[in-house]
Amino acid sequence: MIFAAEASWKGRLAPLGFEEDLVDLAPPPEDGAEQDAGQFWTDFVIETAPEFRKPTIEQLATFIEPVWSSLMDGAMFCEPQLRAILDRAQPDVIVEDNVNAFPALLTHGAPWVRIMSCNPLEMKDPDLPPTFSGYPLEDPTGWEAFRAEYERTHRATWERYDAFMTDNGAPPLPDLEFIHESDHLNLSVYP
Repeated sequence: MIFAAEASWKGRLAPLGFEEDLVDLAPPPEDGAEQDAGQFWTDFVIETAPEFRKPTIEQLATFIEPVWSSLMDGAMFCEPQLRAILDRAQPDVIVEDNVNAFPALLTHGAPWVRIMSCNPLEMKDPDLPPTFSGYPLEDPTGWEAFRAEYERTHRATWERYDAFMTDNGAPPLPDLEFIHESDHLNLSVYP
């Protein structure tokens, strides 16, 4: 089993018995310093904590969309690396636990399985509150306004990423989604 993971995870998966094949989501730091995944997330939480004092509908423009945009940039940067990993590994199945699609994973030819572990609302349903809203299930007040604001703040980012996906041979993304549903298995493992 091979884990294709972001480079800051170097040395963290091998002790658990997994083969690591790492990708960079951006050019390496100019100072050549090693990336520390733990420090990245510590810094991320500290830097973004003020965003979570805002109503979730306001976070769409100031937090959620910039995060999506950053994820898209990383996926675009690492696409050739992922293709090389898949060419070396020739997997029987590809399992992805991430929130955004990667064309290489969908076009390599092996069955692709999607794991959803980040958010209980990753798999959309019109009878459930919008993802990222934090709105209650019992009261749909505000759901449509949230969805409209999501479209307003995310449409251009989604169009850019959808074009990247199709330009690299992957199927079009579902409308305003940044990842496909698997034809083989969609596994929700949210705690």
